[in-house]
Amino acid sequence: MIENTLPAVGAANGSAANQTAKIQEQIQKIFKILLSFDYTSSSGILASEIPVSAAVDQSGVVRIAKETQSNNQILPQKSAAPTTPQQQSEIPPENQAPIKAINASPNRNGSAQVIIGNETSYSVNIDEMLASKPDIDMSGSGPKVLVIHTHATEAYSPDNSTIYDITGSDRSMNTEENVVKAGEALCQVFENKGIKTIHDTELHDYPSFNGSYAHSLAAIEKYLNEYPSIQIVFDVHRDSIVYDDNTKAKVLTEINGKPAAQLMFVVGTDEKGLYHPDWRENIKTAIHFQNAINQKYPTLMRHINLRQERFNGHTTHGSMIIETGSSGNSLSEAIYGLTLAGECIADYLNTLK
Repeated sequence: MIENTLPAVGAANGSAANQTAKIQEQIQKIFKILLSFDYTSSSGILASEIPVSAAVDQSGVVRIAKETQSNNQILPQKSAAPTTPQQQSEIPPENQAPIKAINASPNRNGSAQVIIGNETSYSVNIDEMLASKPDIDMSGSGPKVLVIHTHATEAYSPDNSTIYDITGSDRSMNTEENVVKAGEALCQVFENKGIKTIHDTELHDYPSFNGSYAHSLAAIEKYLNEYPSIQIVFDVHRDSIVYDDNTKAKVLTEINGKPAAQLMFVVGTDEKGLYHPDWRENIKTAIHFQNAINQKYPTLMRHINLRQERFNGHTTHGSMIIETGSSGNSLSEAIYGLTLAGECIADYLNTLK
């Protein structure tokens, strides 16, 4: 395509400088068509929204793979619809890889410490933050919590799965089997504890995964404008952890004799340059939530992940991601783990009234 374009540009103009400029312009147009974004823009998708890689070490400490965020309102690009993960009996032998349970809690040896996996250059004093209350106002009427799903189509493995299809999808548009269902359970916990909660069930990552944070940000801002009483924004996701040999990990602990997916708070900062001046309030809130959960269920939580990206955390002082299990976990494990954590969070929030 480029080869067919260049001669035409050269023949149309006798000036070398003009030829070069026109060639560059044509190449830029071609790549914008092919890639669906402007590769020359420093603030475009290539610079700010390309995913990073997941990595797992032998101790079970996990670095998540997530879409980073952008200020740009990127127009959706049509993508294939997510599908339901296959049952084990449907997976051809040549496509099978194992699912391995790992305990990713930093407290798996019996402590109840709050641990931060810090991917920034900033320092955080956990003891100082625990010594003061978060800037959260739970008094008065109106909704206090918003549960949303930037990557709503993230789904889980079928119950009791020990293998998965390496060629298959781990996303689903069915809100009865993706993270939206887990979020529904979290909302019910808060409502049962007397905390009015709004649940946004829109699929912000379909038809376009790229730009989903910009899409969910618009929804968050709409809710905050309509309900200024909202103090907490939980963006419920699920993680994806795959080893080099295609083994898929599920983060798992046992609580009251039942398997529970482990969870992880992800807190954003302004280190990538996006506006987020009060991010320390967000990490303080997450530390208090984590501490409350650890006192009752010390192995339920993974470390708090402090990131350079913003992840829409600037919207309230209680905004954060909750990674609810991983793609190797089942939905029932995810719901159980998130329900237990939600009860602890709700009890703590009720002390702030």
